[in-house]
Amino acid sequence: MRVDIKKIFFPLLVALPLLFAGCGNREPESIKSGQKVSLAAAVSVVAVRSAFVAGGNEVLLVPASAIFRKGELTAVFVVGADNRLSVRWISTGRFMQGYLVVLGGLDKGEFVVGVYSPELVEGVTVIKSVTAEDQTNE
Repeated sequence: MRVDIKKIFFPLLVALPLLFAGCGNREPESIKSGQKVSLAAAVSVVAVRSAFVAGGNEVLLVPASAIFRKGELTAVFVVGADNRLSVRWISTGRFMQGYLVVLGGLDKGEFVVGVYSPELVEGVTVIKSVTAEDQTNE
């Protein structure tokens, strides 16, 4: 019995890239120029908060639910002055009562999407509604 190598390896060469194309973490997509921009439904948009910890040091806080990761990198979706989403890579510290301490990458009073969703994409316009709690923390 003779095996035709072409009949075995050709389908394998075609199938392997297709198989692995969908694997791995999904990076947030950007809206390309010329694409139709739509509104995004974000569960919540919250201001970056600050708190004072022992020793009188001020730290910045974001909800733990706002964080997403790509490999070793940590990010949040920031809502800009034009109400468009952008990915911001940040450095985080310890966990504090449902929030993560932000060591770098954000400023007090900036707005972030409070609950990350993989359906959100960079460049989409969101409608933000500021709560009384957010106004007192600015």
